[in-house]
Amino acid sequence: KRYKKLQQPWSSWYAIAIDIDRPNPPSQQFNHLLKMARRLLLLLVPLASAQDLSCVGCIGGTKKCVGDTTIQMLDDVDCIPCLKRSGKWTWPCNVEGLCWCWDSSKPKYKPALSSGLEPALAKPCDIFTEAMFDKIAPNAVHPYTYDGLCDAIEMLNDRYDEKIFMMGTLLQQKQEWAAFLGHTTHESAQYTAAREALVCGRTVEKYSGTFCKPCDNKYFDWDNRYCKVSLVANGQFYDDYCDKVITPPYGCVCGPTTEVDGDVRAGLMNPNAAYFGRGAIQLSWNSNYIKASQVLTESAETLCSQPDLVATEPKYAWGTALWFWMFSKPPGGEQTNCHIKALEGSFGSTLRIINGGLECPPDAYGYHAEAVVTRLRYYCIAASVMEVRLMDFDGCEGLDDAFYRCVKTGFCPECNEHYRNPTMEPSLAPAPQKTTPQPTDWGSWRSEDWLTAMRGNSAVKSVFSLFGSLTLAMAVCLWL
Repeated sequence: KRYKKLQQPWSSWYAIAIDIDRPNPPSQQFNHLLKMARRLLLLLVPLASAQDLSCVGCIGGTKKCVGDTTIQMLDDVDCIPCLKRSGKWTWPCNVEGLCWCWDSSKPKYKPALSSGLEPALAKPCDIFTEAMFDKIAPNAVHPYTYDGLCDAIEMLNDRYDEKIFMMGTLLQQKQEWAAFLGHTTHESAQYTAAREALVCGRTVEKYSGTFCKPCDNKYFDWDNRYCKVSLVANGQFYDDYCDKVITPPYGCVCGPTTEVDGDVRAGLMNPNAAYFGRGAIQLSWNSNYIKASQVLTESAETLCSQPDLVATEPKYAWGTALWFWMFSKPPGGEQTNCHIKALEGSFGSTLRIINGGLECPPDAYGYHAEAVVTRLRYYCIAASVMEVRLMDFDGCEGLDDAFYRCVKTGFCPECNEHYRNPTMEPSLAPAPQKTTPQPTDWGSWRSEDWLTAMRGNSAVKSVFSLFGSLTLAMAVCLWL
């Protein structure tokens, strides 16, 4: 399957081309057509391209063509040629989104990419209630509060015409919620981890300060969240998640950091000196912190100087995840984001944007093979709570196979009914039933014994290998 964008003078439309030239058996092609029929229902609307952010026709009244200095350094006067279509072949007009049309009567917020859908009537937190939040995350800790999540959503939706969890039909709203919750519960350990475990799994409070003890995996006690040997001990340096070549306005200034001192705080690092994973989607790298800061606080300095705010303040813990969902684009320059891909019905594509380099596909027996299992389990739980079927896994290589193996080996009991009763068009989630000896109560997520059992289990690995060859055939039979 491929998508071709047909540029026409009056609008941009997406057309679907179905690749049936591959040597697939008829049953696979039929299953493929079923998926395409569902996708076609979601895409029979005009989808705005990035050109809607351009300056063509941005003349008169309070309209002004301005440059986005977070992409490249330029002055607003450099964007004047972009007012005409003939300028689209020259810099800066040939750089997607570099110049955009600002209505100077409003705050200077660059528009989010448009889904082409109409805003919905139902408010996001009227759909996803606090009771649902408590069911999905019974052990959530600060800064992951329900009120903080709703406040962050409301702040962004008041600012932008493209609204998160509030575009299209009620079904699309629920689907987007389920995808977002599935990813963020996984990334934050069910909203119990505000900081990346290996870097700052347990903070140390000393002399009115908060410090981290960065660790290598081989020296980290996962059961007690304790680091035995610090990476910054004895004057060693830590510089992960720091691209020193990238400087403002493209990234926060960063560099190697070491222990605060060699005495009472030996082996401890100032958390505000590093840009490791924090928040509901584990925001990382100096280039992402500055972009999120510019959107959430209207200043690059806020999160560049105090990145640990993402681990301590609800508006940033949730806000950075929402920023990533709405503004972060996949590698390769494709003009899309997780928000749009969820509205199109593709969970797989959202994962490709979030962590595709490591999980699409994951190494068969590495950590990320296990990570996909937890991600799928959380997604199935969220989909059941939101009363929607799972979206398709297209866009993430190997995710279909990972899902079928996960169900068949018994490690995804929450996904059983979604696997048994797939539908072309999502509907209400099935009533939960006990279909395996595995505990299906969502409270079981408080323990990770199931994951420990899976690690190093040669019998499980053998089963995974066996089902890898049978998965697709079983899926086709279920569809037919």
